[in-house]
Amino acid sequence: MNYYDQHLHTYHSFDSNETFENYLKTYSPTYFVSTEHLDFDNPYVKGADSIPEFEAYKKEIESLDKKHETTLLKGIEVGYVDYQHDKITSFLNEKDYDIILLSIHQNGRFDYMDDDVLALEVVDLIDDYYSRMLDAVKKADFANVLTHFDYGMRRLYLSVDEFKKYAEPYLIDIFKIIIEKDMAFELNAKSFIKYGNKALYEYAIPLYISLGGKLFTLGSDAHAVEDYELGFEEMGSLLKKHGINKLAIYQKQKLNSVEL
Repeated sequence: MNYYDQHLHTYHSFDSNETFENYLKTYSPTYFVSTEHLDFDNPYVKGADSIPEFEAYKKEIESLDKKHETTLLKGIEVGYVDYQHDKITSFLNEKDYDIILLSIHQNGRFDYMDDDVLALEVVDLIDDYYSRMLDAVKKADFANVLTHFDYGMRRLYLSVDEFKKYAEPYLIDIFKIIIEKDMAFELNAKSFIKYGNKALYEYAIPLYISLGGKLFTLGSDAHAVEDYELGFEEMGSLLKKHGINKLAIYQKQKLNSVEL
């Protein structure tokens, strides 16, 4: 089995208009999974809930599965906020997702891509963002993958030294927990390529490995067909430089690995 993109979106997510058919016709992958957004009280849409309609999503996948040789899987990207924990777990209950991504997008007041972050001191933003991530990995026992660890930093122009100074104590604790829970660490192409945060990944990967981390995924975070498997060659090469030759995959939320 070859590795396949494990972080991408279709029109079942609030911020994408892409279709399954476009992905399947363009790339004809052996396996295909979309990871649709679940974000309660989403600041991106003025506080409305962004909830994928699971039954419609499942029905479409079952229909497409009959028409394509591709094996279609079901995925979700959970935007975690602490006070929403019960609502999140209630939504996930008895839904047969193959992979569940864990993301920190907002803090209950604003999304970390909003202009609000620009008004904060760097140390305050890092404390806010990574304390929430630490809380999330402690509590979100349902998750398989920690996504875009740098999402809250995307609007900033941080040197690695400045980032490391404030963020490393949090990251050490976060990485220890995801290692203990067998959660994978994602290299996110949107961060790596489009937001120019490659240097933060070059710093974080050896830190994660030094703590015993072995599980990695690559995710394009595509919201349109042209970004499918974005940056996989470059991100894969970086992992190989650090001696990583396998990637984690999840089907029916069971961990397996494939060659990089």
